Amino acid sequence: METLSGQKVSSGIAMGQAIILTSEEIKVQEAYVDESKIELEVKRFRRALVKSEKDIKKLIGEQDQVHVDVGRIIATSLDFLADDMLSGAIEGAIREQRYTAAYAVCETISTLTEQFKAIDNPAFSSKVADMIDIEHRLLNHLMGGRLNRVQKLTAKTIVIADDLTPSQAVTLDRDKVLAFATEKGSWASHTAILARALGIPAVVAVPHVAHLASIGSQVIVDGDAGVVIVDPSEETRKRYLEKRKRSRRSTVADSNIRRQPSITRDGEEIRIYCNIETKEDVPRVKKYGGTGVGLFRTEFLFLGRQTTLSEDEQYEVYREALEGMEGKMVTIRSMDVGADKFDRRFNARNEPNPFLGERSIRVSFRHTESFKTQMRAIMRAGIHGKVRVMFPLIMDSGDMIRARALIAEARAEVEETGVPFERDLRVGAMIELPSAALNMEALVQHTDFFSIGTNDLTQYTLGVDRLNHRVSNLYAPHHPAVLQLIKHVIKVARRHGKYCSVCGEMAGEPIYIPLLLGLGVRNISVAPPSLPKVKRMVRSLYLSHCHHLADAALRASSADEVMTLLEQGSSK
Repeated sequence: METLSGQKVSSGIAMGQAIILTSEEIKVQEAYVDESKIELEVKRFRRALVKSEKDIKKLIGEQDQVHVDVGRIIATSLDFLADDMLSGAIEGAIREQRYTAAYAVCETISTLTEQFKAIDNPAFSSKVADMIDIEHRLLNHLMGGRLNRVQKLTAKTIVIADDLTPSQAVTLDRDKVLAFATEKGSWASHTAILARALGIPAVVAVPHVAHLASIGSQVIVDGDAGVVIVDPSEETRKRYLEKRKRSRRSTVADSNIRRQPSITRDGEEIRIYCNIETKEDVPRVKKYGGTGVGLFRTEFLFLGRQTTLSEDEQYEVYREALEGMEGKMVTIRSMDVGADKFDRRFNARNEPNPFLGERSIRVSFRHTESFKTQMRAIMRAGIHGKVRVMFPLIMDSGDMIRARALIAEARAEVEETGVPFERDLRVGAMIELPSAALNMEALVQHTDFFSIGTNDLTQYTLGVDRLNHRVSNLYAPHHPAVLQLIKHVIKVARRHGKYCSVCGEMAGEPIYIPLLLGLGVRNISVAPPSLPKVKRMVRSLYLSHCHHLADAALRASSADEVMTLLEQGSSK
């Protein structure tokens, strides 16, 4: 029996036989063409490019509305194919080196993938699978036959891989995949996104899992603990069967608690909103009983598209979301690209440190017309429901003053058209930087409401890349320094009568709920499936106990000390 630890990216427990997949670059024999045939070879490459684009568009079209995230995974390859830098480099290799089209593709993409691998940042290394996927597609058409593809699974199985290309991921039979476990990857990897979209357990960054497991091996994937067990003992198998039964009973109980009010045992209401990425997520908010939408991540409307959404197209998306929520509040975040969410239309490809570079509101300040287009669309949609807008990665009050000035320009532009719109759009700031948290007294003068993004706030406070598995053990949203910033933000917002919520992953973990309530949090926003377990925790708590816990945590000297307090509290 081998017990391996990795990064948990999708919760749940699965047990079954393994199938082993690999995603490897294809080696093409070195070959050249006569000078007279260079242009013919360029034309062959361009035909392969067009056919590859058609392949990807067809795959995107096959994805249903329930799993829109899956389509986005594949669309990333379209973005690379449309990049003139890539096609130009391949054509240059044909013309200047007289490579055959196939060898030019192989050599150019091999060079690019090595460059991505050399950058110690998951935002780049996760793109390797995209590049290999493109290589497979182009070579498939250039070599006159179809390369080996992943076969449809014939039985329910657990997929073990070094990594998965987008095409491998989406051509698997979804009804047959019990779980994923991969050697590479991160929270933002294809496997992780696909697993969350399908709602199946997944663990990534598991060392040597593809080598220790064999086809037919019995495997347990524990997405709750981030553990993969290869060839479990009988005792371990029985223990996990019981654990899975308890998990399923908890799921049944979740369906009952959705109809219960979200109040503590001493009668304090805690409003639980939901995080969404598309308008198709709105039914899930209603299904799980969300108070409203606390975070609409609009960047996913733009990523992977060949053209930018027009104002009218955005208006329709926001209108449908607002009407679908039937009068409940929808908080829309302006486009948050950059860092691990690269878009070639807005971001520089080779930023040395993208998490500290031009991302989020900084991109909006550079691309003001795109920003104002989004604001106009939101204002127009605002007459169809309750809406407010917030901006990511606000650094200080200067950012809010600048953003409000652009909104004023957008408001004047809408007014000139004569169409009805929401004239009093409420504007909020996401508190994700220590500078913003410490600048609250000034920020509160220019901001209608606040939302604390604990993912980035933790990352920037502790100096830990939350997508890097090498330092993931240091990523601790319960660190006393992070808690002190949260406490300060809540205190200032409350003193000035301003709404404040927490919308990071911390809010979706029940173990942190007593701590957040003790710090003064009364509004949280979580992924829809997390809502029942969070509400169950809320209903089990006394605020007086939460305050004592928070006070002790604020006095703690380390994250480990705080975690000990949380674990002691959960065992009572």
